[in-house]
Amino acid sequence: MQVARGLLLAGTLLLPVVIQQGGAGFRAGSASDFAGSWQFRTDDGTNEEVVELEISGTDVIGEITAFEHGYFSKRTTIKAHLAVRGTLTNGALQIRFWNSNASPNDATSATGRLRDEFFVLTVNGAETGYARPGRTLVRNAEASAEAAALARAVSGRIYSRSAQAGGRGGAIAGGRTRLALCADGTIAYDYSDVASTPDGGSTGNTVARRGRWGVVLYAGAPMVRAEWEGTGSSYALTAYFKVRPNASGQSANVDGADLPVTGRC
Repeated sequence: MQVARGLLLAGTLLLPVVIQQGGAGFRAGSASDFAGSWQFRTDDGTNEEVVELEISGTDVIGEITAFEHGYFSKRTTIKAHLAVRGTLTNGALQIRFWNSNASPNDATSATGRLRDEFFVLTVNGAETGYARPGRTLVRNAEASAEAAALARAVSGRIYSRSAQAGGRGGAIAGGRTRLALCADGTIAYDYSDVASTPDGGSTGNTVARRGRWGVVLYAGAPMVRAEWEGTGSSYALTAYFKVRPNASGQSANVDGADLPVTGRC
């Protein structure tokens, strides 16, 4: 699991924000609803994706361009440019996209739908939301009953899971994910995915973040928003988690991973 996501690179979707809302809240759209420009941009402004769509009858053509903006240098780099082709069917887009320098045979399939005023692109069950240029993807959730219910369900709970396995010659591989959404409004996120080798080497990465949390509407869906402590020089100061508790409240699906409740805070 990762707090931050990457970009659309070489036909592989590494999503900036994973919503995985499952289909609730979508509405049928017409050609004019989908056509034009859509934009995703991280809160710190470093990563951006622009979707351009043209629709004639039921035929869809377009492109997706991923940009990286230097945090300090402000230099802009094009990280990927993808071709898009597809059809408008039953109020949704069924599309394929691939690196414009590669073959269409390497295309990835996706579905594009509308939730409220947002365009949501779904690939393998994971979603990325886009807004019209100049509009924000994030909305205040104070008037949302669904967001209030989510806040009540997760407040004060610690979700975590860890695993470790040994290998030949003393090699060890392990991972840990912990998300604490404390009732006082503080949040702690810890993630590790490391392995040691018999010769003493190690691989993998660890993440430890602390800050405050709340629930917002992101591309029309309730999400946990974390505001991290720090300077912003080494990582983005905001992150979004899709947290969906199960019916018993004893676990939750967090960004696609099932994590049990292991404590209170």
